[in-house]
Amino acid sequence: MKKTVDFAAIARVAQRSELKSVRLISTTAKCEPTVLGTLVPHVDLECRPGAVEDDSLEVICEYTFTAHANEVQAVSATIAYLLVYEINGGESQSPDDLAEFARANGTLNSWPFVREMLFGLTSRMGYPPYTLPLMHFSAKPKTKEAKGESGEIVPADQR
Repeated sequence: MKKTVDFAAIARVAQRSELKSVRLISTTAKCEPTVLGTLVPHVDLECRPGAVEDDSLEVICEYTFTAHANEVQAVSATIAYLLVYEINGGESQSPDDLAEFARANGTLNSWPFVREMLFGLTSRMGYPPYTLPLMHFSAKPKTKEAKGESGEIVPADQR
């Protein structure tokens, strides 16, 4: 899997943060025992800021896993983790930087836990164990701004 991130925004928060805890807060899973075959998996995820305090940040990461065998849904699971980071320094961070940090570091820090859970669930359901692939991050493309006909600044993606 690949995710684009703003490394500069992440660094502004990461240099002042420390992961304090990772907690499983919700999970559901089911399978269709009559559906056999090789699993074709799909994973969706969202990591976002939760509660923000002067000295801490909660990040909520929610994963949805589905897998089909012979074009029939065989497995579904939802998994949610709460990650708590200690934030040092006292000055507040921008909401955009916190959101970018939550997306990237929340994924990075919860991914191994989700990998282990999906591996165990699929094998216990009688399917070959599913190994969640590595998560790769790449830099978001920089947007160049240009001036429109009336002199206003127009972002590159709106030209």
